[in-house]
Amino acid sequence: MRRPLVLLVIGALTALVLPGSSAGSAIVRDCNHAVDFNLKITSARNMRCRAAERVMRRNDKPIATNFAVPNGFRCRLKEGGPLGGTWRCTRGEKAFRFDFAD
Repeated sequence: MRRPLVLLVIGALTALVLPGSSAGSAIVRDCNHAVDFNLKITSARNMRCRAAERVMRRNDKPIATNFAVPNGFRCRLKEGGPLGGTWRCTRGEKAFRFDFAD
């Protein structure tokens, strides 16, 4: 009698912990959307590639190591240097990556 109760409690605790993982429910898309001749969206998480493209088209600020775009996304250089590389931009659960070369 005690063993089924223990298994039931362990199962219930496991069920409470696992669904909270947001990484497992994220939708990641591979993209190949050119924003400009030197800027290309390469991937998008929890958003469409076209939406990421619009975010970068509306950006009128220079691309630096760390910068923010008007839609509330914060972008950080992931690999490369200030004249070329890969950046990742995030806002909550949404994110996208882009390649830039100057």
